[in-house]
Amino acid sequence: MKILYRVSKANKNLNVATTSIICDEDPDKNVQKMVKFIEEIKKNNPSVELIVFGETINGWFFNFKKTAEYHHKIAETIPGKTSEIISEIAVKNNIFVSFGINEKDGDKFYNSQVLIDPSGKISSVHRKTKMRESFFNPGDKPVTVDYIKDIKIGTVICYEVQNKGVNKALRKNKLDLIIHSLADDKDPRWFGTGYLARSYDAWLINANRFGEEGGHYWNGWLTITNPLGKICISGMEREQYLFYKIGIVDQNRFVKFLRKLYVRTCRIFHVIKNIDMALSTVFDRSKVKKKKKNEVKK
Repeated sequence: MKILYRVSKANKNLNVATTSIICDEDPDKNVQKMVKFIEEIKKNNPSVELIVFGETINGWFFNFKKTAEYHHKIAETIPGKTSEIISEIAVKNNIFVSFGINEKDGDKFYNSQVLIDPSGKISSVHRKTKMRESFFNPGDKPVTVDYIKDIKIGTVICYEVQNKGVNKALRKNKLDLIIHSLADDKDPRWFGTGYLARSYDAWLINANRFGEEGGHYWNGWLTITNPLGKICISGMEREQYLFYKIGIVDQNRFVKFLRKLYVRTCRIFHVIKNIDMALSTVFDRSKVKKKKKNEVKK
């Protein structure tokens, strides 16, 4: 159904790259790897305008039983050492860079995603609002909205997209592009991706991590999907980056209505086709809620 979204008719374009990298326990080594990735991507794809890295990519996500202690230890301020290094490389390569980091603000700690513009300025900071991790403080915005070349983008982080308030905000803001920063170990049959890709009427970029971290394995899946819910490019099971040219298409109300109807119908069939995955997702969310209630009672 390409007729419902002809990228060849796009009036705005953005060349993007999304990454899945192997992280080290040492934040300095991760920043060095980010710099190398940025330079490699720019060398191989000179037209790239936005490069996206995953959630808390400055360190491991799990670290045995010392996870909270470890995350607090590697946290830093924004602006800070990491943002300053990435700002320099953004200026050098004339690009936007989005990356996840453990943020420290006073005595509070946040799971944050930073967007830096080609002038080296911090364009926005999104603090994760809904999470499973109790060692992070929640942010105060369900989605952080920004602009790149008049393209309206929204940033969210991993698990919070399962929250109704975040979902509502993503739809309400009528975004062109969503940056979805991840620390996600797998997406069997691309179920979650297929569902989310058909939920927001926007392009969706997923960035992730890959490899073994403290006994936990991340398969490094990452994708870029279009507003029709189609996975345009994807990869997993290795450290890598994906480059893609996205196109924003302005449509009249009738074509847009048909497109939304088509995408929502496809989403229903996607859920039915993967009903086992859909049910397991629902039950998993129920377990998390029950666990939180028990913690409150204690």
